[in-house]
Amino acid sequence: MTKRLDSRYEPGKRGWQKYRAYHTTEAIIGGVTPSLSNLETLLLGRLDEHGRLRYTGRTHFLRPAQRAELVDLLTPHTAAPDAPPWPQPLPASWTGQLDRPQPLPYTPVLPAVPAEIEVDTAYEHHRWRHLVRYRRPRLDLAIADVPPLNSQF
Repeated sequence: MTKRLDSRYEPGKRGWQKYRAYHTTEAIIGGVTPSLSNLETLLLGRLDEHGRLRYTGRTHFLRPAQRAELVDLLTPHTAAPDAPPWPQPLPASWTGQLDRPQPLPYTPVLPAVPAEIEVDTAYEHHRWRHLVRYRRPRLDLAIADVPPLNSQF
C-alpha cells in the first residue's frame, strides 16, 4: 500500500495505491477443473510433514497453449488404493473466492507433475489467498523437490 504519510482512509475515495509483490515458486498439480478434456484451471498442493498432498490454491484460467502442454502430462486419478487427497467437491471455504460461494467440483489427477507458478504475498492458513498464475511444468523436479507445505515461497 502506498499513501501520503498524512493521509487517512476515506471511504469512496481513491487516495491510496495498492501494489502486490509476486514471487515464483513450485506446487504439485492435484486436480483440474472441470475435466482433463476441457481443462480450465489447475488445483495445486504441497506435501505436509507426513507426505500428504494438501490443497494450497487454484490457478487463473489457462491459455490454450498451456492447456495443450498439460493435457498429455496429467493422468486421471482413478481411485483406491491412493484415494484422491481432497474432498469431492472442494468445499467453498477452501477456494477463498468471493464470486464462488458453492463447492467446486473437479477432476482429481495423479499428483506427479510439479508446476512453476507465480503467487502474490497474500498467504494464510497454508493457502494462497488469490488465484495463482501457472507458468510451466517443472519436469526437471521430483515431487519431493517442491517446497513443503509450511513454506509460502
